[in-house]
Amino acid sequence: MLKVEADREAGYLEMTVDGRIEKADYEAAVEAVDMLLETHKKIDVMEIVLDMGMVMPEVWWKDIVFHLSHHHFLRRVSVVSDSGWVGPLTRLFAPLYPAEIRTYSVGEIEEARRWTKFGDPEADQPVEPHLDFA
Repeated sequence: MLKVEADREAGYLEMTVDGRIEKADYEAAVEAVDMLLETHKKIDVMEIVLDMGMVMPEVWWKDIVFHLSHHHFLRRVSVVSDSGWVGPLTRLFAPLYPAEIRTYSVGEIEEARRWTKFGDPEADQPVEPHLDFA
């Protein structure tokens, strides 16, 4: 199952993977991305991977093609999972995307959601130059 929740105003998409991903699940996710891109140049995405079940082969292929042609639309991405392989795989593919990408454990889900939606408030502040003449 792939549950998709979109906040159109914020340009935020949250997807939860919990078991087998069907073609209809994947198509709903793509429709949500397309809907957000109607009003936002870049979107923020949080993917929660609880249990990665079987993914239909046609879904894998569509996902590869989609990401090769649409990797530019991401601003911030968080991947949340306690599965040992998810974090390393995310970090392996992260350089292919011009986005900020972070991984979190399920226990850090609220922190992940906050960062994905709002970023780092301190990082967004202009840095005052420090002049020390002493």
